[in-house]
Amino acid sequence: MNIAEIISPLIFIASLGYFCAKAKWLSKFQLDGISKFTFNLCIPAFLFYSMANAKLSQNLNFDFFLAFYLPVFICYLLAGVINYVFHPTYQRNLSASAIFALASSYSNTVIIGLPILVLMFGEQVMLLIFAIVTFHSAMLFTLTSVIGAKNNKQPWYITLLKTFNNPLLISIISGAIINLVGINLPNVLNESLRLLSKPAITLALFILGASLTFYPLKNDLKFVGISTVIKLILLPWLVYLFASALFQLPTIQLQVLVILSACPTGVNAYLVAKNARTHEQNTAGTVIFSTILAIVSMSFWLWWLN
Repeated sequence: MNIAEIISPLIFIASLGYFCAKAKWLSKFQLDGISKFTFNLCIPAFLFYSMANAKLSQNLNFDFFLAFYLPVFICYLLAGVINYVFHPTYQRNLSASAIFALASSYSNTVIIGLPILVLMFGEQVMLLIFAIVTFHSAMLFTLTSVIGAKNNKQPWYITLLKTFNNPLLISIISGAIINLVGINLPNVLNESLRLLSKPAITLALFILGASLTFYPLKNDLKFVGISTVIKLILLPWLVYLFASALFQLPTIQLQVLVILSACPTGVNAYLVAKNARTHEQNTAGTVIFSTILAIVSMSFWLWWLN
């Protein structure tokens, strides 16, 4: 199985959602119901189950994490500033700038990165992947929520409560707590969460494709392009430079970090945008375009790293 074979089904599911909505087979009201079910139940179950069962005890040098997250935060900041200063609609809008920054720096590490790395390098890289995946969503979703909350002139404790009143953050944090405390979930609950999380990514991709029929994407192509370039070109090159030149990580760690950073924008970024009701059009477009173009960009990185 090659990269195209891994990514093609994701594109097909999103395309199916687009054509179902375009043909009026599903109304916007019906899609909103599916979206609510996905966002409030399936995705949180998927994130909670993943965090609760992840291997968090990793013996890795701190440089390993810095080589990945420093470039991520650089790209996040750069994209946020570009949106805040230049976007014709969302100029000087902190919440929209945070969503744009998320779309430009959040990688699809689980659905695309993990199978590609295991396919190319074997089970030996699983621990390295989970070391990054464990904190990836929690850090970026929390940062995006905190920045977005600053738009509201409310007391700090109200802002804090609203920041963490998010199904994605609640599921990630609670799953991590369960894991770190060492609580073993009852088998019935664990299996129920596993079954509920199975359709999460499929439904999210379907909704993503359907959403493109409601947003005039051609009006925001420039910023979709900027976001995609930052995600697929700038971020992996920065990770490569940090991991090789600055921190001089072992080859296998360098390969894992670069491939994870070269993954397209994760579909959960769209769900965050949809929940915030801002920059949905741009985020949906970035997920679709970066996923299609990742077939080329990730093939390049696999060739370069080998």
